[in-house]
Amino acid sequence: MAEIKNVDAMRMIGYPYLPTMMDGNGSFYSDWEEFMHSDAPAQLDAHQTGQKNRTALIVFSPYSFVYYIGSLFPVGTEKFGDFVTFDLPDSKAAVHTETADTVIYQIGVNQGIERLMKQFEKSELKIPEHLAMTSKPYLVDSWRMDEQDKICDYAGIMYIGEEQDSQPDEYDD
Repeated sequence: MAEIKNVDAMRMIGYPYLPTMMDGNGSFYSDWEEFMHSDAPAQLDAHQTGQKNRTALIVFSPYSFVYYIGSLFPVGTEKFGDFVTFDLPDSKAAVHTETADTVIYQIGVNQGIERLMKQFEKSELKIPEHLAMTSKPYLVDSWRMDEQDKICDYAGIMYIGEEQDSQPDEYDD
């Protein structure tokens, strides 16, 4: 199910990755594997005051992006360990939710985005044509966990911001 709704501000805590770090299939599978088999998930869970989750955040720019692996926390959660933080604003967003039982990180970033866009199109949602050219260029893939620490659902969130100048590199001489 997909709908346009307001999402609360959140804080992403995790590790950033650049496109040059992607695997050959265009995924961050190796980085996810390293993350999931480290003590990072336990550290994140120990500090979680909201619902435990595993999350990927993509922050787009007109020419590239940064991919974060970690967890979403309530705003104001203090930075801890060697993690970095990224604050997401409260916003209108296109949100797709479905039941899930595992974190899907082995598919390429482009395939994941395409899969989410198809859900938005199927629901006939009005979404930005070029997410990187908006004031809120954020895409979130989040898998929430139940009380037994098992994945219970997935949410794909595309923030909806104001369209920005589509010619960012034009300069007047």
